[in-house]
Amino acid sequence: MQLDRRALLKRAGLASAGIVLGGGAALRGLDLVSGRGIPPALARALAQDVDLPGMPPAITPTERFYVVSKNTFGDPNIDAGRWRLRVGGAVANPLELDLDAIRTFPAVRQYQTLECIDNVVGGDLISNAEWTGARLADVLAQAGVRDGVRRIVFQCEDDYSDSIELGKALEPTTLLAYEMNGQVLPAGHGFPVRVLSPNLYGIKNPKWVVEIRAVTDDYRGFWQRRGWTNDGTIKTMSRIDVPTAGRVSGSLQRMGGIAFAGARGIQGVDVSADDGRSWSPATLAPALSTISWVLWTADWLPQGSMQTLAVRATDGRGMPQIAEIRPALPDGSSGIHKVTVRVG
Repeated sequence: MQLDRRALLKRAGLASAGIVLGGGAALRGLDLVSGRGIPPALARALAQDVDLPGMPPAITPTERFYVVSKNTFGDPNIDAGRWRLRVGGAVANPLELDLDAIRTFPAVRQYQTLECIDNVVGGDLISNAEWTGARLADVLAQAGVRDGVRRIVFQCEDDYSDSIELGKALEPTTLLAYEMNGQVLPAGHGFPVRVLSPNLYGIKNPKWVVEIRAVTDDYRGFWQRRGWTNDGTIKTMSRIDVPTAGRVSGSLQRMGGIAFAGARGIQGVDVSADDGRSWSPATLAPALSTISWVLWTADWLPQGSMQTLAVRATDGRGMPQIAEIRPALPDGSSGIHKVTVRVG
């Protein structure tokens, strides 16, 4: 039987269309991975928030970053002094590392967006932060992964588990993160160490990790055993944050929101003021990295008494987001986000 993840978690264009848009090309690819990114000062200058009330900031404040957990009766409260990360399975040199040992590996700082696989079209289970951690590849190199390994399994303090392919584990942006937005990783986000697997939904970014295991066969984690995908690749999405459903004046208006396509990046965003019958390009703000969201804005002129606004994105490979409405189960939702407003 397929299970509803929400229940389990118990948690909670054109002139004729009224479009008057500013031009502008996407500024993409500002990858802040240590050693091959742009200078931090320049990155922060580019991260200036879009001047439009109601828009999300380029970097989500930690206290506003979305939180999802399978735990009904509370998350783990880990003592960092006693915490150890075991690295084993099909490796030549099993490891047991404390937090200080993790911090001895070269530190990597990157901006990365996380999105929950249970995020609905237009939903808020998506946020962007600056993360600091050690490359998982460096840890695995010290352990010595044996030939034939297919996947890397993560076991967590709360009995959660999941896995990623070995190739993904060895990518330079896959991290064991211990800081978030320049501070110690908060308990709700996986203190003392969580996994960051860019381009994959949140289920593949486990928190409170206590064991890493190299395996030579397939592995089905906590949510996979409940009907969810073992792939987890993020689908292209876009969202209207401004305006929200309600009333607007008949004068020139601005709309704006976010777009995200994982590591594929965003090539363009189109908006419509006539329920998707016609489209015109929005203006994109610079992305903080190749693995972070993009903020977009557009101007539009209301016409009539009611209008339905819509947004769609195209990823960096030129593929448009999926317009067909699909539920989150089993591999993430899809569809075009729309907002209906009254005019005058």
